[in-house]
Amino acid sequence: MRKNVFILLLSLICTFSFAQQTIENPDYSYSTVPGDLTKIEILEDATVLHFHIKYKPKYWIFIPKKTFIKNVDSEEKLFVTKAEGIPLSKRFFMPESGETRYKLYFPKLNKPINKIDFGEANDGGTWFMYDVIINEDENDLMLPRVLRGDWLLTDGSNRWDYTFNPKNAIVDKRVWTYKSVENKGKTYKITLESSGEFKIVYGKLSKKGKVDFGLTPKALQTYSLEKTNNPKFKLENDEVFKASNILNKDSAIYSGVIKGYTERVGMKTGMVYVNNVFKGNQESNLVKISADGSFSIKLNLRHPQFVLVRIAGLNEFVFVEPGKETFHFINGKKSLFMGDCAQVNSDLYAMKDIRYFDSQSAIDSIGITSPEAYKKMCFDAMDEELKAVKELAEKQFISNKSLQIKKIDITYGAFEEASGYNMYRGSLERRNKSAKTEKQKKPFKAFEVDRSFFDFVTTESINNKLAVLSTNYNYFINRLMYDNVFRADNAKRPTIAERADWIQRQGKELSLEELEMVEASKEIETPEIVIKQEKFRKAHGNVEQTFYKKYAKEYQSFSKENKEKPKFNHYVLNLADYVTTKGDTLSDEEIKMVEAVKILKTAIELENEKRFNEIYGKVRGEFYKKYSNSISSLNRHNYYSKIDKNIKDYFGDSDVFLYDIIAFQRANKRLEDYNVYSDDELKTIQQKIKDPFLVTYMAAINEDTKEKIELNKTKGGYNVNAVENTEGDELFNAMIKKFKGKVIYVDFWATWCGPCKSGISRIKPLKEEMKNDDVVFLYITNQTSPEGTWKNAIADIKGEHYRVTKDEWNYLTDKFKISGIPHYTLVNKKGEIVKPKMGHNSNSKLKTILKKQIKSDI
Repeated sequence: MRKNVFILLLSLICTFSFAQQTIENPDYSYSTVPGDLTKIEILEDATVLHFHIKYKPKYWIFIPKKTFIKNVDSEEKLFVTKAEGIPLSKRFFMPESGETRYKLYFPKLNKPINKIDFGEANDGGTWFMYDVIINEDENDLMLPRVLRGDWLLTDGSNRWDYTFNPKNAIVDKRVWTYKSVENKGKTYKITLESSGEFKIVYGKLSKKGKVDFGLTPKALQTYSLEKTNNPKFKLENDEVFKASNILNKDSAIYSGVIKGYTERVGMKTGMVYVNNVFKGNQESNLVKISADGSFSIKLNLRHPQFVLVRIAGLNEFVFVEPGKETFHFINGKKSLFMGDCAQVNSDLYAMKDIRYFDSQSAIDSIGITSPEAYKKMCFDAMDEELKAVKELAEKQFISNKSLQIKKIDITYGAFEEASGYNMYRGSLERRNKSAKTEKQKKPFKAFEVDRSFFDFVTTESINNKLAVLSTNYNYFINRLMYDNVFRADNAKRPTIAERADWIQRQGKELSLEELEMVEASKEIETPEIVIKQEKFRKAHGNVEQTFYKKYAKEYQSFSKENKEKPKFNHYVLNLADYVTTKGDTLSDEEIKMVEAVKILKTAIELENEKRFNEIYGKVRGEFYKKYSNSISSLNRHNYYSKIDKNIKDYFGDSDVFLYDIIAFQRANKRLEDYNVYSDDELKTIQQKIKDPFLVTYMAAINEDTKEKIELNKTKGGYNVNAVENTEGDELFNAMIKKFKGKVIYVDFWATWCGPCKSGISRIKPLKEEMKNDDVVFLYITNQTSPEGTWKNAIADIKGEHYRVTKDEWNYLTDKFKISGIPHYTLVNKKGEIVKPKMGHNSNSKLKTILKKQIKSDI
């Protein structure tokens, strides 16, 4: 009896101890939560999680109602019941400090549990913690708690050399498992093993929670879990970058490990994006994550630079250098670094939140902000940031190289933001024009903006090769090149004779019939007529373009009904007559444009044009079709040449590095279309570029493109589909019927569309993750994507592909109300359109949407 009472009492004590358990700073493995889980309270009626969140000031965070905890060994989720310090299911804006603390309450844990997961069960939830330790098992107890953590050298460098987690260690850029841990008093001998290789680390407990670590008992250094501020620390070889040798084409190794990675995360890949300022594009690199959370990739670089890392919930810039290795430990939202670029990255990470320009507030008020006031906002923020960097360097050690990089990045960040003034205002004007009600419109005040707005850009700043170190430099160049004040005037268009001359200069021979047509065209494209047309376009060009877009569907119908004999000699007159006959009313601007067309040419000029069309109309049509690529390249050449002239007229025509980059980007556009240069063409391009590195690099890209074209002929993983001869609603049904039984993610895109290509690159890892799921990635483009360019491009785009005719594209545009690309559509397994316009989604959210649709159609 006494024995039974004792057992019962022991049972009650165990139950009570479990029910009233408090765990301070619990260990956990993989986390995407921007902060720490500081405490867990297991009460009689609830489980309480305490969070200390660190996030961007003034940005909002959100706790969904379906936030949960769950036993790692169970699928049952316990959903949040209440919160203290933050509202549930409402936006909470972070304070100026960028820190907040709150508690989340969940139902009590019903039985002893070793580990739990925390996360968001809502669609696209992104905050998760895995393997939060409630009760440690025997495998977790090998390493004493006093040795656990990320250890930083206390000399002031804060160099990270050791991490000891419950299950593994990180030393010398590798992940190790514990073979044994021996203890004699305050001294420890830790034996590690990795792929048959062994390493011993010695540790000795020091004062105030510090530990002396080393690879031999006689070479121990003191480490701490907290940073040590010592601004007087001196780093060996602390030299800054020099413009004379900043350009260097070589590969860099970016490797690392994700703390506590588990396949339950649902992501086996990530992406590293490398901005190529010379090409003016972004290169995407797929990273595969091993089962132990490690990863490694070789990146092609042209100079030291930041790369954007999106992996395991992290979205962060990392600095890499040609010929060097950077090892990155992703510990939730916290980063630590080893390798050649460790000090630079650690210092830059310490300064990453020094970013004070409130771009959202600036954009919100852009309609009523004068040019000078906007510039002042940008450069006041720059001054604040530079001051903050200086103050931080007075409190803790920051390497000279890191300070150099940060200051350059801040400066060109201000240039980038300031250069966005006209872009932001143009975007607001377009939104106001498309607004359905006056309430939807934002205040807009007209301001005079001329080229003097860019007085902050000096010759020194556009001739500074060290600018390539900045994440903002590429965007600054792009905004400068396409700003309204430098924009090319498209009023003057090349004549048939000018197009023929361009085609012949490219080494192509015209037929006798084509030459006759070109000579005859000079009678209908006289200098006087060309001048009149140019004046017309300056006065009515924008209205004319809008008019054609507005009535594109009507023009298509008119063309079908009047194939033989249109009523008038100009498409505008025919279209205007057609739409008014159908009951539409033209605007005052459209009426003025129509009247201007009527008097554009004299009776004699119209008669000459009519006779030319009767004799050479068919030859001209075939001429445009046959040489469409060459004509397009001439149009681009003329457009870019005007922009470049406008820029040089303002900043000066002397040789500066910026002009080399602009010339390089222009030349690379053709190579992106898989159209390589001949030897003579390449020499002409290289003569426009002064920098020797870029001259050599252009030749290398030309050769790489040739090799890629050959390689693309052997690639698989994509499928080209033929369109059945159908129209209207039946067209799309015919295109997707072969995929019935699978969810279809449709991407309307084009080879010339930068955002389209970026989006396609972004979902590469998602396609890899879902390659065995019932989902089809379907890509549809039209004739504006040159066939040769398209065929080479899709060799790297796994999925199903269509290239449709102009009419087919018009049907699809009307069906899905496509106003711009990229445009995304979702179709379920039954072939039903469930989301005609999806918008842009992160990979995690898109995966949730696709998975949900796959399950719902079962």
